[in-house]
Amino acid sequence: MAGTTLDVVVIGGGPAGAVCAATLARRGRSVVVLERQSFPRFHIGESMLPYMAGLLERLGLLD
Repeated sequence: MAGTTLDVVVIGGGPAGAVCAATLARRGRSVVVLERQSFPRFHIGESMLPYMAGLLERLGLLD
């Protein structure tokens, strides 16, 4: 990535970082997400509260 110009660097690829990066990218920004953990990693998404589905759907991230 040396010499690459980016609009935004998002630190952390968890739920908040991923939503932030996806939203910015959809608005035309060049974005990179930096995450120190390897993937797949343990996450709490299996216990997502039901009301979050509407938010993720509006963001286009439900699938």
